[in-house]
Amino acid sequence: MISTIIIEDETAAYQHLKNILETNYSSQITIVGHETGVEKGIKLINDLNPQLVFLDIQLQDGDGFEILDHFSDSSTFEVIFTTGLRDYKEKAMDYFAFYYLNKPIQEEQLIGVVDKFLSKQTAFNTEKYFTFKNQLENKQKKISLPMMNGNFAIVDIDDILYCEADGGYTNFYTTDGKIYFTSNNLKKVESILMHATFFRIHRSTLLNLKHLVQYNNSGEIVLSNKKKLLVSSRNKTNFLRILKLMNYSIS
Repeated sequence: MISTIIIEDETAAYQHLKNILETNYSSQITIVGHETGVEKGIKLINDLNPQLVFLDIQLQDGDGFEILDHFSDSSTFEVIFTTGLRDYKEKAMDYFAFYYLNKPIQEEQLIGVVDKFLSKQTAFNTEKYFTFKNQLENKQKKISLPMMNGNFAIVDIDDILYCEADGGYTNFYTTDGKIYFTSNNLKKVESILMHATFFRIHRSTLLNLKHLVQYNNSGEIVLSNKKKLLVSSRNKTNFLRILKLMNYSIS
């Protein structure tokens, strides 16, 4: 069962969402809690550790983004925004929300989104693991990085240590000690590098696995240049799966 929390301050909207979920997913999803504000929502998530959170943006004492900011380094749940505000979709995607639904929630649309979420839960993308495995043996490839001045820097993908979000931009850290400040956001960078040996270890960090030399149970990793980074608790399980797959590829 997928444990679920609904953070919604409109009673009618909460009941509507709850009824759809209970009618269609009683054997797959269990609603373990409901709150109406930021502070109480944070406490509820801490207390119940849900796998999925339906989150309104406009709440009694603030907005839903404040909740996600609180868990930015420790999130273990997926988020589906449910809101009457139509100007926040891009911001919601920057927070790596699973989906963004506008009120009034349409049952058919919600079912489509939840079905997609459940299918992802049952198969963390085995194909992605084998893509990593195959890419470990690939020759160097290059990537062009759009710079703020309109120029492009051409960099070997294998020379990238990691990429780090910087607001709506991304910093590329390379083996020669250089930092390239680029005009693409991290989500765009991840989509470009999705078939290379890169893995999102944190909401703001994309790691090149070729430069990983050590992983500790605390979540700390060490790179080939001695740099230390942290794997977020949300991404730890899937990161460990990647490590096991890499282990199988050793001859």
